[in-house]
Amino acid sequence: MNVKFYTRILVLFMLFFFKVSFANNLSIGEVTLINDSTLSFDVSWENSWRTDSPPYNHDAVWLFVKKRDCGSFQWSHTDLSPVAAAHTAAAPLEIYIDGRDASSNAKGLFVRRSAVGSGNISNTTVTLRVRNLPAGLYDFKVFGIEMVQIPQGSFYLGDGISTRSFRSGTAGSNPYFVSSEAAISTSSLQSLSSTSNPVALPLAYPKGYKEIYCMKYELTQGQYVEFLNTIASDQASSRYITPIPTQRLTITGVWPTYSATHPHRAMSNMLFDDLLAYLDWSALRPMTELEFEKIARGPSTPVQKEYAWGTPLIVNVTTLVTDGTATESASNPIAPAHGIANYSGGPNGPMRVGFAGKPGNNRHQSGASYYGVMDLSGNVAESVVGTRTTAASGFTGVLGDGEISTTPTPGLSNVTGWSNVARMARGGSYAEGIAQLSISDRTRYGYNNESKYAYLGGRGVR
Repeated sequence: MNVKFYTRILVLFMLFFFKVSFANNLSIGEVTLINDSTLSFDVSWENSWRTDSPPYNHDAVWLFVKKRDCGSFQWSHTDLSPVAAAHTAAAPLEIYIDGRDASSNAKGLFVRRSAVGSGNISNTTVTLRVRNLPAGLYDFKVFGIEMVQIPQGSFYLGDGISTRSFRSGTAGSNPYFVSSEAAISTSSLQSLSSTSNPVALPLAYPKGYKEIYCMKYELTQGQYVEFLNTIASDQASSRYITPIPTQRLTITGVWPTYSATHPHRAMSNMLFDDLLAYLDWSALRPMTELEFEKIARGPSTPVQKEYAWGTPLIVNVTTLVTDGTATESASNPIAPAHGIANYSGGPNGPMRVGFAGKPGNNRHQSGASYYGVMDLSGNVAESVVGTRTTAASGFTGVLGDGEISTTPTPGLSNVTGWSNVARMARGGSYAEGIAQLSISDRTRYGYNNESKYAYLGGRGVR
């Protein structure tokens, strides 16, 4: 059903009513235009929380909007008002705008619990005030990504034993303590192997001390398909990833109707350019390898060869339940203090993101990080910004602006400072051995950004 609205400024809008965007258990209902610049919809997701006890954090949903010009059929990013009061969220939610966008407009915003509590968020109404709409006829689409707040605070790098683990100083194996975002010298932060020592990290390089929000789950095949379908044909052609059905990567169709057969599975076989383009388009950014350890370990004292759930005890996925569905999981028994992960010897490909997170499971059984981020050990390896090159050290954490490059080089991130950063992989994957799943392991400290690896995926932060 199409509804047309005429406004006082003679701007004509068209909205298609459809379900839009999901990330595991997130859903966004029908979108309606309730005046000349306000979109209204309901949002739902499961297992929301806000706590005033450790880890003193909360989850949230990052919301952003795309519009399609009905004349050219081209999609573009839609700016939002930077004033939180211009938007609304019904109880128990609130609007949060972080103010980190370079422009005077907000590229998106967060909805989160307004008070301490936990449980499901069900059909809660949100309104968004859009800005700077040129006259024309448009379709609007609202996207949502589940996020986890990572509070500001100190943490440790390295565990003293994992391959190429960070260490403090030029000798010994003591972990390095990050107590601020101050510059880090080459003599104070090194690796257990000199060949993977970091370069000097200047003040602007994100070190993990500051508050950020991190995607709760790895980027899914369904999310990637939504991205492909809402960019231009030449951009999508550059960013298309060939399916590998034997490795559980199944994307079908043609632009702009690509489809993911198993949308809840983690996206894999990605160039770094693929991930960077998605993060620019969604107004997020890649994480650094220092931030990876903070997100996984939190403020806890390092444990040798620990995985994301905080112990060195692990169970591999060998028996799948409801394989290929939205409830795909594993039935392997999990002993006390053990976590479960998808790594070498398990399924030959990625599983549903957050597959171990079941009602009643604790952090270990869910394979969750200190803050509640899922799948940081195993499934697909996390593509992050490394520390070994001068180009990588020049990364300043600038956020994506919602747009990617156009002709003559379509489909690339166009954020200043992203093009030359060097990728590394953290957290291990379905194709790797148990050692690589350690959150301090830096075996994969260097990669060619222009090569595909079937086991590489990633997620973004903001």
